[in-house]
Amino acid sequence: MAVVQTSRLHFHVRVSGSPDGVPLLLLHGSHATSRWWEPLFAILPDSIRAVAPDLRGCGLSTHTQDGYEIKEQAEDIAELVQALALSDFDLLGHGSGGAIAIEFALGHPQGLRSLILVDSAPVEGAFTPLQGLQLLSQMREDRSLLRRGLSALLPTASPPTMTQLEFESFFEQLVDDAAAMAPAAFTAVAEALGRWNRLEDAHRLTLPTLLLLGSEDIIIERDSATRSLLAIPGASNLEILRGVGHSPMIESPVVLAERIIDFITEDFESFEEARDYAQENARYPDSSRGHG
Repeated sequence: MAVVQTSRLHFHVRVSGSPDGVPLLLLHGSHATSRWWEPLFAILPDSIRAVAPDLRGCGLSTHTQDGYEIKEQAEDIAELVQALALSDFDLLGHGSGGAIAIEFALGHPQGLRSLILVDSAPVEGAFTPLQGLQLLSQMREDRSLLRRGLSALLPTASPPTMTQLEFESFFEQLVDDAAAMAPAAFTAVAEALGRWNRLEDAHRLTLPTLLLLGSEDIIIERDSATRSLLAIPGASNLEILRGVGHSPMIESPVVLAERIIDFITEDFESFEEARDYAQENARYPDSSRGHG
């Protein structure tokens, strides 16, 4: 792992691929770390320079009591991008990392080539009821409960790249990582998603966007993912990964790698019309609305 110091955070970052490869920045979801991308890294070709940080409060990056609002975490990523001198890069977000990716794309579109949202929090945010927050808080002290919660995120594991014994060891590392999170982060990200809503601003997401959703995902509802599809002009389709749960980077890394490679190697000419249309309507928003 590499270490990157910014004015906001001390980042630990996993990297794979050739230094001169196509840059791909990956943001993990809640109760995760960059370790979740390891099965995918084992599949991606050397021609893709994959960079995956531990986000605030996770893994070996800085643990804090606050700073978990989605906009704050997007600013964390903006400084990381600057420190790494990334340009013309593709950005992938998983789960709550998808919300951070959306927020980053809205606030810092320069230098960003495309957006990939994998089982992402919807563009309208996500509300976690009090009972759910209490359950997340209990996970801090109850490893058995934490194991069950993480297991539900990857129901079709283990990945084809690991033996069952290797996966069991890998999964225990995921549990260890989650248990070692900053205490505040256990509930703060879920609470932040309840306050975050970019539905009205999504018309500005005109860059090419790939939406992927596991058919067995129990976290992200298909209806909410469809609303994100309809709200984001750069997204042409919601692709359903059959027989996959919330975490395709672990459950089905080969399929996910194929979709990523196919997408980021497109020339994106087909997206020009959608971009132009969305930008025109962003300038004249009332012109596209009917009158009741």
